[in-house]
Amino acid sequence: MAKRTLNTVWQNIEKIYTSVKAGKVSMADAEVKLNDLVGKEDVKQIVNDLGRVLLSECDTFDQAETVIRLAGEDERFVRPTHYDAKYKVLSIDPFRVLDFYAQCKHFSEDPLALGGGDFESYRKNAFMAELTKLPTKAMLFLKLLQQAAITDGLTHIGLSEVPQGLLDDTTYYQTLLWALSQLERKLYALNGVNVRTEYTLVWHEAEWTSAN
Repeated sequence: MAKRTLNTVWQNIEKIYTSVKAGKVSMADAEVKLNDLVGKEDVKQIVNDLGRVLLSECDTFDQAETVIRLAGEDERFVRPTHYDAKYKVLSIDPFRVLDFYAQCKHFSEDPLALGGGDFESYRKNAFMAELTKLPTKAMLFLKLLQQAAITDGLTHIGLSEVPQGLLDDTTYYQTLLWALSQLERKLYALNGVNVRTEYTLVWHEAEWTSAN
């Protein structure tokens, strides 16, 4: 059997997710398949290493373990990610990450109308629509970084009060924008990949430009 990598793990997760959405596999069966995959020792290590690389500069997550699991009925798990400060576990629900990507695709249809005419909603929706240029795996990275922003109160304008539950449009946008600026810097440092040229990603907010 070929050695598993983050790419192959994510591809397998996407296949399970697609089967659920197509009605070919029940959520219960999908959870069994997912747990079997992420329960393997090499996959655990791959996922944990991902968290360590992405969050290496965030002291809060210095000793944290990154795991993949479905949110299920966990009421604290209100986003694709959840951080348990007591046990230092950063959880990510990959199906919710892929749901997020689907939501971004939806917003690309008409972000202004879907924002109900409200500027803050429109800005968030338009930004999310722009993110569809990225591969789905990048959404996994973004959501982990956004959780770091939420946990530590980080936004494009520095430290602020970030609610730990559901986010309003402004806070959601700011933490996601911060996450993208960090991802841009990380990918360039690690792989020499320039997000803006590689994926023709364009966003003219001065915050992103000044964040680098």
